Amino acid sequence: MIYQLAETGVTVFVTTHYMDEAEYCERVGVMRDGKLLAMDTPTNLKKSVIKGDVWEVFAHPLEQGLDVLHELGGVERVGLAGDHLRVISQRVKKEAMQDLLSRKNIQVEKIERGEPTLEDVFLALAR
Repeated sequence: MIYQLAETGVTVFVTTHYMDEAEYCERVGVMRDGKLLAMDTPTNLKKSVIKGDVWEVFAHPLEQGLDVLHELGGVERVGLAGDHLRVISQRVKKEAMQDLLSRKNIQVEKIERGEPTLEDVFLALAR
């Protein structure tokens, strides 16, 4: 129904806590405590708010990897993302993460580049 209304030119306001739903919107406003923190297209928000690289780190055990990667200087955020860790940093490279995790006896399956999400945007703005 929302898509049908939008196709006819009706402006639709949607409120959601699910950032994957917000990806489908033409413009997104990020609010916290009743204050508008940012508003733009999903693509522009990701480009302007998330500085640096996003890394998907598949390592075991995950909880230990989470703790260890927080120790790495230059890491802006580390979080659990389902079956792996998600790291955002402007300075940390893949090799540095691999070396640190290996030194701490954490098995690394793979580390690959990821794409910023609106969830990343929200967490960066709302901290």
